[in-house]
Amino acid sequence: MSVTRRSFLQAGLALGVAPVVLGACGTSEGGAGGAAKTITMVTWGGSTQTGIKDTIAAPFQRQTGIPVRVTAPVDYGKYLAQIKSGELTWDWVDVEGWFAVAHSDDWEILPASITSTTASSLVQLPGGPKAVEPWGIENGSYSFAIAYRTDHGDPHPKSWREFFDTSALPGKRSIYNYPYGMLEVALLADGVPFGELYPLDIDRAIRKLNSVRGDLVFWNSGAELQQQLQSGAAPFAFAWNNRAAALAQSGQPVALEWAQNLQDIGYDVIPKNNPRKAELISLINFRAAPENQVAYALATGYSPASTVAMSKISADRAKWFNAYPPNLEQAVGSINLDWWAKNFDTATSKWNAWANA
Repeated sequence: MSVTRRSFLQAGLALGVAPVVLGACGTSEGGAGGAAKTITMVTWGGSTQTGIKDTIAAPFQRQTGIPVRVTAPVDYGKYLAQIKSGELTWDWVDVEGWFAVAHSDDWEILPASITSTTASSLVQLPGGPKAVEPWGIENGSYSFAIAYRTDHGDPHPKSWREFFDTSALPGKRSIYNYPYGMLEVALLADGVPFGELYPLDIDRAIRKLNSVRGDLVFWNSGAELQQQLQSGAAPFAFAWNNRAAALAQSGQPVALEWAQNLQDIGYDVIPKNNPRKAELISLINFRAAPENQVAYALATGYSPASTVAMSKISADRAKWFNAYPPNLEQAVGSINLDWWAKNFDTATSKWNAWANA
């Protein structure tokens, strides 16, 4: 069983998220085997859950009459157990790309009406994974980038090498307490060309991180990342672009350095033997509509999967998205989902041993 993202960090915090059940128009909720065809969507909570509820779940229910329940947190172990037992109560889960790849045998083959989407109509990440697989279709993307406070005074890091050079650019570094993405940027900082990153040398990456450990502070959630940037606890951060963008757009003295940003993708998938498969196909088709992607992108900061949707976002907003063409051009590359699908548990175990030492 795979270690769940953030489960070893803040499981207790996540358990405080209550489900949001939208009005079912007279239809009762249906769990596994239930008569009703309620779709349960499971998210990581926070602003993403709000965005999914407001721009996907509620309008989808209004349009189709299919009741939707939105809840949190994601728990991969629980989800896999449901799939293996055939007792599915979670229908759509906000799975990470590496997890979708790792468990591709657990997903339904999507109908051609979905997978016939041409590559030119979807955002293609640099050196990234396929936007369409037989079992999944891209539902958006984001990137890890260098965030910094604009009132720090001194120059900010413009590469991962500079991010790790605390002698030349003094100041605390806020980093994700999680190996995903962190191992890549540590190796880039240590001189490994992106084309030679994989297979990741986990031990070398941890040695690089350890060399600046005294200057590191850890964030365990998007909210904590934002708090550290907002308070000035760290003037520089390894950040989800959408979380730093939200601060900047709210008037905080925060900006993003897009040079060497590291891109990542997500997929919509349908678990096998789901009695609500037809409803989920409708949901995926709804999510794929450009106007719905734009609404979700503006609500969450995640880039839309559709190039048409991306083109509909005004330039003043688009500049904060990883899929904005000038930001894509500055990307160092994309995370290798195949490597993470095979090595996630090993990498996480080594990371925890270092982070908790």
